[in-house]
Amino acid sequence: MRSKKIFISVMVMMVLATCSTPGPIPAVPQEEIKQALDVILTQAGGIPDVDFGKELTATPSPGLPTLVPSQTLLPSATPFPTYTPYPTYTPFVFPAATSTAVVTLKPKASITILGVEENTAVTVEADNFLPEQVIKIRIGPYATFSENNVEVGTINSGQGGPIKFAALLPAVVKDVEKVTIRLDGSAGEVAYTYFTNATSGTVPTFTTTVTSSICQVSVSPKLGSVLEPGDDFDAAWTVKNTSGKAWEVTAIDYKYMTGTEMQKYAKAYDLKETVPPGATVTLRVDMTAPTDPGTYTTNWALVQGTTVLCSLPVKVVVK
Repeated sequence: MRSKKIFISVMVMMVLATCSTPGPIPAVPQEEIKQALDVILTQAGGIPDVDFGKELTATPSPGLPTLVPSQTLLPSATPFPTYTPYPTYTPFVFPAATSTAVVTLKPKASITILGVEENTAVTVEADNFLPEQVIKIRIGPYATFSENNVEVGTINSGQGGPIKFAALLPAVVKDVEKVTIRLDGSAGEVAYTYFTNATSGTVPTFTTTVTSSICQVSVSPKLGSVLEPGDDFDAAWTVKNTSGKAWEVTAIDYKYMTGTEMQKYAKAYDLKETVPPGATVTLRVDMTAPTDPGTYTTNWALVQGTTVLCSLPVKVVVK
């Protein structure tokens, strides 16, 4: 292989020596060329014996190995699963709207202060209580109402409309600046507010009987009875002791509290007999109807010292 490379190199040199190039090329003496070729041939071990006239024969390439068919059969093709169609889609239909009954909320029970007579009584208008309820009336100091309230009576809500009534102030709020009044209906309704213990607004008038838990009262003449101007009449209250304690003759009085003064004589009287629990007593006061036409009210009370046990109202219409 090396000899071939040297031979080719010599041939290239000879060709180059004979090529014409632009410009004069210095002549190389033939003797020097011959000496160079001798050196090249000596190092190459002589000119290889190459027969350029001999026809070259292609050497056949080795044959490819014969493939023997494999005895292992390829696995059978697995068929795709049978297509199962999706179930038929049934569109969802919203149910028809059902009308809802409109609920009207009942107004909340309320209480309004109409008038106050200092340390004596308060006139109230209650509203929105359910019909035919027994409403308990409690009064006490604003700051300590939960500990010091006093039940001063009860009233019936009647047909459920506005109810005006007057309640006597208990001794526990005497000279107290702010007073709380609370109404508790037997059906669970509650209304409460507070007022200033100073005379203001409409002077308390006892147009509706307030029944105390301590006593039950019936009035004669009936509230709202019609009288002639200047008529003499007896205000009579039949009072039942439901307090559970005896009313001692030496401790209990009944006296004028507020409203039009129609009594002929004194403003206060002693109880004339001891009244055991469950017993009834009738209290009387001589009165004269006013001379001018109009509606007049006055209120007396059964008291023990400064504590009001129950209210004793009077109401007449003069025509």
